[in-house]
Amino acid sequence: MKRKIGGFLLFLSKAILFISVPVMFYIGLGYFYPDSLYYFWGNIMVILLYSAILYFMSSIYNGYNFGSSSLQEIILSWILSLIIANGIQYFVISLRAEALLPILGLVIISAAQIILIIPVASIVNMLYYRQNPAQKATIVYSNIEKLHVYGTIISKQWKKFRVDNVVSQDETDSLILDSVKKSEAVFFLDVDEKKQDRLIEYCYLHNIQTYIFPTFPKILLNTAKTIWLADTPVFSVKSPHPDTGTLLIKRCMDIAISLILIVALSWLMLGVWAAVYFYDKHPAIYRQVRVSRGRRLFTLYKFRSMRPDAEDDGVPRLTAKGDDRITPIGRFIRITRIDELPQLFNVLSGSMSLVGPRPERPEIARQYEEMYPNFAFRTNVKAGITGFAQIYGRYNTAPEDKLFLDIMYIETHSILEDVKLMLQTLKVVFQPSSTEGIESDSTTALK
Repeated sequence: MKRKIGGFLLFLSKAILFISVPVMFYIGLGYFYPDSLYYFWGNIMVILLYSAILYFMSSIYNGYNFGSSSLQEIILSWILSLIIANGIQYFVISLRAEALLPILGLVIISAAQIILIIPVASIVNMLYYRQNPAQKATIVYSNIEKLHVYGTIISKQWKKFRVDNVVSQDETDSLILDSVKKSEAVFFLDVDEKKQDRLIEYCYLHNIQTYIFPTFPKILLNTAKTIWLADTPVFSVKSPHPDTGTLLIKRCMDIAISLILIVALSWLMLGVWAAVYFYDKHPAIYRQVRVSRGRRLFTLYKFRSMRPDAEDDGVPRLTAKGDDRITPIGRFIRITRIDELPQLFNVLSGSMSLVGPRPERPEIARQYEEMYPNFAFRTNVKAGITGFAQIYGRYNTAPEDKLFLDIMYIETHSILEDVKLMLQTLKVVFQPSSTEGIESDSTTALK
């Protein structure tokens, strides 16, 4: 009964969050822009349209992912969603008025909505964790190195999981099963397939949640097509090859969007160019050879964020935490991702796409492939400015995890997915942790 009441309160709180924001916008619309209001049914349509845009954007930015995302991420998701929804609605009412209306009213409405969102989202988040306390968890592992890496990741999710048992797959079956029986959630790290299958079956029958860290074949199975041989289901795995129509639409979208952004952001790029150049009187554009589709090399353009002598020792390396090679201006443009803007010209020329795996330097790519031969699969598609690894990973994400993220994109690629990832990129810009560098004693993200 308590769980049902808690679930209802959580649903009610989410409903209040979704309903209150459009209602506040409508009230503000009537106060600041009274001439934009319609009669009864017209106003209902305005609210429904605004609500639909807000729901779509908040879903894209995972604004309802309580328990999966942090409170800060959820609040950021809602702020971005309402800014976009408010902006669209502002241009709609401006078109009706045949003039750009004073923007101060929109700013005040948005500020009031943000003030409302923060406490409401905090209450919903609190109710979620009160209703869903941390689960007692067991980790079953085979590789001690992976346990150190992923065990740390799991332990950081202390609001969701309380790790009570960590057992090796080499322990006796009875000992492993005893640990599993005491748990509400079980994590499997590269466990022997036969043993893992038996344990998953047990967990499934006894309503114990399971989490499986993927391997390359499991990533492929996750996107496999199910076919039927007589009355037997079979998973069909095949290297994806986008049809000509999809590639043509993707290329047209790359040209159109990159051209629009170059024109719209030309003032910003010119200002950054001047700031970088006059800081130390060295070239503001940094050119670097990268690898793209079919392992073809191309020259990637970025605003220079490091000292001119950053790699005079001839050793190619990624940016480290607290890297003293980064200039003060460079630190700002890296955090805000402004340094990536010149790559719009790479997209326009066709050497890159807006969405795709990030291109690596040839020397670093070779190092990754020595440890993870499947890393080369990332070059099956054209490199991009943004993608799965940029949205769900970080700059210092381990190469194997980056490979898994990029393969997930390659396997599920579609035009709609590209649009979704481009919209989600806006949220990443406001998350400085996504640009966190590698360890200071490393040259690559290998762990």
